Amino acid sequence: MNFQPKGGMCATCCHALRDCSALPFASMPVLARDGQTVIVRCTEFQRRK
Repeated sequence: MNFQPKGGMCATCCHALRDCSALPFASMPVLARDGQTVIVRCTEFQRRK
């Protein structure tokens, strides 16, 4: 399984330039599944001001 955050959230997040690859995506809430890819809601998301 490949876990990835929802891309739209990353685009508007204040941490967009940070390397988030070490975050525990496998334990985040699932939004959708597409074959081997699981789209998750990032729990570290903070909207850019």
